[in-house]
Amino acid sequence: NEDQALVETTIKKLSPENQFIIYAERVITKERQVSWIEWTARGFFTRSGELKEIQVVGHDITDRKMAERGLQKAHDELELRVKERTFELSKVNKELGMLNNNMQSLISNMADGVIIVDAEGGVQNLNPILEKTCGTAYPEILEKIKRDILEEKNRYVMNMLKNKQAFKDVVIAFSTSKGGYHFLVSGTPLGNIRDDVNCGFLIISPMKEVHNLVNRFSGARARFSFEDIVTDDPLMQETIDYARQAATSNGTVLITGESGTGKEMFAQAIHNASNRCRGPFVAVNCGAIPRDLIGSELFGYIEGAFTGAKKGGNPGKFELASGGTIFLDEIGDMPFEQQVALLRVIQERCVCRIGSNKVIPINVRIICATNKNLLEEVRKGNFREDLYYRLNVINVRIPPLRERPEDVKVLLTYFLQKSYQHNPTYIDKEVIKYLTSYPWPGNVRELQNIVERMLYISNGEQLTINHLPREIYNFEFGTSAITPKPEEEHEEISINQVRERKRERKAEQEREEILALLDHCQGNVSRVAREMGIARSTLYKKMNKYRISVEI
Repeated sequence: NEDQALVETTIKKLSPENQFIIYAERVITKERQVSWIEWTARGFFTRSGELKEIQVVGHDITDRKMAERGLQKAHDELELRVKERTFELSKVNKELGMLNNNMQSLISNMADGVIIVDAEGGVQNLNPILEKTCGTAYPEILEKIKRDILEEKNRYVMNMLKNKQAFKDVVIAFSTSKGGYHFLVSGTPLGNIRDDVNCGFLIISPMKEVHNLVNRFSGARARFSFEDIVTDDPLMQETIDYARQAATSNGTVLITGESGTGKEMFAQAIHNASNRCRGPFVAVNCGAIPRDLIGSELFGYIEGAFTGAKKGGNPGKFELASGGTIFLDEIGDMPFEQQVALLRVIQERCVCRIGSNKVIPINVRIICATNKNLLEEVRKGNFREDLYYRLNVINVRIPPLRERPEDVKVLLTYFLQKSYQHNPTYIDKEVIKYLTSYPWPGNVRELQNIVERMLYISNGEQLTINHLPREIYNFEFGTSAITPKPEEEHEEISINQVRERKRERKAEQEREEILALLDHCQGNVSRVAREMGIARSTLYKKMNKYRISVEI
């Protein structure tokens, strides 16, 4: 039966056009095993196309078939594994690509410069910060880094490249034709697959940005603005308006006034109203620093400059204030020998640390304050005349409290509201009378202290003359600089005095400003007019009015 079926199948497949066929067939043996037979059939046909004879030969190809199936299975498994591995690699490559993009974005947006260096002097810059910071000096700095590596001048970088030693926060200076540049540098070695150190990357922070960060967290900032100055006095308001105008320029400001009038508050307000308000505000009390330390305090020093010098050196106040404002309080107490160095800084706009010959450019506005008469100090030989005219470009004089008695009541109310104590519900008129008549040698600072003292000894609900300090209560009107008069007469005289003082003071300030600018501009009238924002003809009229002449 099986042979008959085979013959029938073969006959169906043969034809005059296809007389020779080969095909395989799956069979089940008597032992119930699967075998494969390959049949080769040859058909013989008559001329009319009738099949007259068939020759069929078969041989067992079970082993070959099983081998083919094994190979196919292995191929399928391998293809599946390749697909799985390809998917995994694609996923890893995608993650690495995202990580690389994130790293590139992170490095590009860092506030510090990042470069890779190798022992052959190769330098690869990874972000634009260093180029932006150095400007046209950038190529010189890169060349200096290469030269230092090749000549092994920088021990920190060489230890990183040769001995796998990382370093952190090392100050490195570069001298270029465009000036000196200081950076805070940290380095980390990078190895290869053999664990050999062949390069390293450096993180370079411009010292200016480091100083700004230090100033930001160390309190080197201005807290007060012009809105914080409390007054109802016309003369004081005129002073505020003049100081506001001074804030719009970059000229040096000299603030004069008695102790306690608020000179530093004015300095901070000028800074906050200027285009440097985002920069640091560094205050230095020239009268509180020992004479032998004021130079290192203002200009800084390098390591080993003197006995006790801090390791790594220390930047001066002028460096810390770069990009902002430096406030030199009590400038009249600056030692005479240091005034020459200050004059040089003002003229050249650069500093040189003690013990170093490297010049550090600075961009700083100078505001000075004093309670002394600097012209009198010049005549006495205690203050340099050339420095005085350099500082006295814009003069802001703060009137003492005794010249503006109207502000006593205003400031009293302000300090009471500001106090942590309960505001008193009643204030005796006699208290106001005594306070207004007092000459206030300590000015606003003294008034603030008196108010706090009265609140401490009172019950917090009312203030009477019994709460006044003895020096005010026992003060005799006859000895006061402000003699009490009938209320109407006193008001009339005060208004006239205020108007006259305003005119005199405005003329005095304007004359001093013109003289200082003429000295600064070396007699160039056109430049002075541009600095003042007026026409040259107007300046000539003012010079004639104040009897100012310029030698030609």
